[in-house]
Amino acid sequence: MMVIGLTGLIGSGKTMVANLFAKLGVPIIDTDLIAHQLTTPNGVAIMPLCAEFGMEILDGHGKLRRDYLREIVFTDVTKRQRLEQILHPLIFAQVQTELSLVGNAAYAIVVVPLLFRSPKYLQLTQRNIFVDCNYDLLLQRLAQRSNLQPNQVDAILEQQVSRKQQLELADDIIENNGDIESLSIMVKNLHQKYLLR
Repeated sequence: MMVIGLTGLIGSGKTMVANLFAKLGVPIIDTDLIAHQLTTPNGVAIMPLCAEFGMEILDGHGKLRRDYLREIVFTDVTKRQRLEQILHPLIFAQVQTELSLVGNAAYAIVVVPLLFRSPKYLQLTQRNIFVDCNYDLLLQRLAQRSNLQPNQVDAILEQQVSRKQQLELADDIIENNGDIESLSIMVKNLHQKYLLR
């Protein structure tokens, strides 16, 4: 079975593209969803995170205060590295488990936001898709979706591999500057291409 990585800048539409592949029957493994599962009140990452960052990262119901934790690690490289050292091995192990359960699909897609900074995932994938969209549209989407201001978006983008570099590293590019119909056509075309490999 072929494993395909799917990545893109924040707000580019990775989830929308993954959902379109899923509608075609392609197994999707999303590392963001896995991270959320691991950090639910009974998730296996909660206790190690509390041991590292303190019980104040949880609210009164035992739920992770994601915004609070994001604030802690966003400006402190060492703390961000500690967060990654706790979460990333757990996420990767779950990805491997889910891939082993896929069955006889022609290919599966693993959604990884920072794919081109993740050697483990690059060893796992045979091809990689970059979801691209222009900067103004990205700002517009993130303002609507997450109420982020341009300076906040720029700060996040600085943490990611540059758009130019990702365009160079990707095997396939999906441009998400239009409507859902044109996006759907691009996904279907790539799907056919992958089925023939």
